[in-house]
Amino acid sequence: MNRSQQVFPLARLLVLPFLAAVAAFGQESATTSSEGSLKAFFSSHGFGGASLQRRFGNHLFLPVTINGKRSALMVDTGAPVTIIDKNSVGSLGLSPRKTGANVGGVWGMSSERYALGQLQTLVLGNCTLMNVPVALADQSGMNYYNKLSHLDGLLGAHEMYKFGVVIDCARQNLYLNPKGPSRDVSQKLGQFLLTRGFIRIPMRFNSSHHFEVEGAINGHPAGFIVDTGSGTTLLSKQQAVAAGVLPGPLPLASEGADGRVERLNSGEVKELSIGTFKISNAEVTLGRVSPAVLSGSNIGLLGEEYLSWNFGIIDISGLSLYLRHPDRR
Repeated sequence: MNRSQQVFPLARLLVLPFLAAVAAFGQESATTSSEGSLKAFFSSHGFGGASLQRRFGNHLFLPVTINGKRSALMVDTGAPVTIIDKNSVGSLGLSPRKTGANVGGVWGMSSERYALGQLQTLVLGNCTLMNVPVALADQSGMNYYNKLSHLDGLLGAHEMYKFGVVIDCARQNLYLNPKGPSRDVSQKLGQFLLTRGFIRIPMRFNSSHHFEVEGAINGHPAGFIVDTGSGTTLLSKQQAVAAGVLPGPLPLASEGADGRVERLNSGEVKELSIGTFKISNAEVTLGRVSPAVLSGSNIGLLGEEYLSWNFGIIDISGLSLYLRHPDRR
């Protein structure tokens, strides 16, 4: 695991008041027939399916089986590799191998050193992965609320790519291809979605091994990491202000590296562009994003709220994000 893969832009934050209605709106606006037709598409191409669940914090998680034990992982496209909470090492029967590398995140590097491990089996839906390499680090913040379903870690991009995963953020489904990535299926999926009003936004791997899309804020070019692990869209405060975003008060803070408190601001982007897809008067969160997370024109994280609100479909192997504006009633 190289230095660029030490950075896991996780947002253990961020529940804004308006988020409570995001999932409900996405589910209500999507017709049963359109959901069924998408499921039928994947079924006809040999994909397996697994239902996702949404929890407080606006995070999607997937019930899985790890080494024969029932478990659950947050679906995190912002994590280059799968990460298991070090507090679950014993219950999952893992043998940690120490490293000298520090754990990083959206707020910067911490003093914690991560370890490496290997899952003998990881069962996702009807697909089984064998001998899965994972990072082991403290992710206990995911389980701050004890009454919620316990999560043992994060499902990262490496395993998603291996099984040609497609994530339907609004309808909360994850599709897997037992045969692995397929360019042909990705092309057909694009044609299928474009005829249904979706707009395709190309993704790429940036220098930090994260999925990135091009866009703009208020007409100023900007890149965004596509991060289902971030409950809300988080932008670098310094860069957002330079692009004309006015910081507002936000009565929340986030736990940063080594327990430091990160103060946050709200902000409103008059026009948020993701590729050619445009969102007017977009509410965002502003903070001190670590330079290690940002690269090139990247300005922050495109979070789960706008992915779900705009029926986001993420084709991992096809390096494509598809968005469609909410239905108007």
